[in-house]
Amino acid sequence: MMVEQSLKEKTVKGTFWSAADAFLGQGVTFIVGLVLARLLTPEEYGLIGIITIFTTIMLGVIDCGFSNALIRRKEVTDKDYNTLFFFNLAVSILMYFLLYAAAPWIAQFFERPQLVSLVRVMGLLLVFQSLSIVQYTVLNRNIDFKIKTKANIISAIISGIVGITLALAGIGVWALVAQQLVRQLFYSIFLWAFNRWLPSFNFSKESLAYMWRFGWKLLVSGLLDRIWAQLYQTVVGKFYSPATLGQYSRSKEYASIFSSNLTNIVQRVSYPALSQIQDDQARMVTAYRRVIKMTM
Repeated sequence: MMVEQSLKEKTVKGTFWSAADAFLGQGVTFIVGLVLARLLTPEEYGLIGIITIFTTIMLGVIDCGFSNALIRRKEVTDKDYNTLFFFNLAVSILMYFLLYAAAPWIAQFFERPQLVSLVRVMGLLLVFQSLSIVQYTVLNRNIDFKIKTKANIISAIISGIVGITLALAGIGVWALVAQQLVRQLFYSIFLWAFNRWLPSFNFSKESLAYMWRFGWKLLVSGLLDRIWAQLYQTVVGKFYSPATLGQYSRSKEYASIFSSNLTNIVQRVSYPALSQIQDDQARMVTAYRRVIKMTM
């Protein structure tokens, strides 16, 4: 009964902080985006939109669904977390070098020579994000969204200040590159500072095999979904101007900002909560109903 009560309390708090993370974090991003939209051109947003096509797909490869595998697992050891950390880091570095090497072909395909340097710098986002995956997984398993909310809001504010300052300085599209890199870098730094999980050189083939058995299906479905979602961006970026792509990508982002947040609030809390009672169907149904009621 105490475990159930504890899970209920964590779910309630997790839902509150998940909602705060979604709306406050996105609120800061929305305001910063409005300011930057006044300072930068649609063409500059379009160049970032082209790069996002590739970083979005590669980010799906880096995690491979392994974090969800550990969130679902009933007992997780430090060896599991270390295996996840070093595997994600290695894959992110590999993905970065692939993107670095492909930069000239990407620039040639979209007929934008400036994409070479932009892609190679923006690709660092892959490595920065891989550094936060284990911290994200630990916090999700514990249904602790307070730390994630603090890290997200602070990093959004810092990166917004950096982006606006550089845009006012007149460096154009590089202001957007700096904003995104700074946000992800500081988000990872704050997660490490607040959560304080530290890796050790402890890699397990058995743990990797377990995560792969669960994660490869999520990897395939996630990649198909990401590729399909980015197909429109690719077509617009190839056959129209970057300015058109910039307007398309910004309007698409703003159009889905609230609907996607409502869905994420429920999913981020319900998955780890239900994973903790996966062997008890009755409690699982009850907990799921509670989560739905709290988000309505």
